[in-house]
Amino acid sequence: MAAGHDIYWKAGSFDPLVWTVTSPTTGLPVDLTASGYSVAGVVATHNDGTGAVLLELVDAEVWRRTADGQLFFQPPSAVSTEWPAVSAYYQAELTHPSGEVVRFDQGRFVIDNDLNQGV
Repeated sequence: MAAGHDIYWKAGSFDPLVWTVTSPTTGLPVDLTASGYSVAGVVATHNDGTGAVLLELVDAEVWRRTADGQLFFQPPSAVSTEWPAVSAYYQAELTHPSGEVVRFDQGRFVIDNDLNQGV
């Protein structure tokens, strides 16, 4: 089952969030840069991922994967500046080279774009 963490984001800011992925067999960090790994997420109006899709959280656009098992949510400020104010829900999934997809986190997703008022 996925963890449940809320993400509160100031549009235009840059303050990465990080998860660490380890092998269930060895406990060692997984090389997430290996061919076949990808991560994706969706922000939707319902907490089960259904309803209107408000944002797609695309691999390599807002996520960064490392060889030492770290997975960063770090949308560039130029990207998050364009996001509308949102109070919704997200689900984030990691795809393994075997094709297996695992949801690693989910929760509320709130974007505060007050930083951009008057810009």
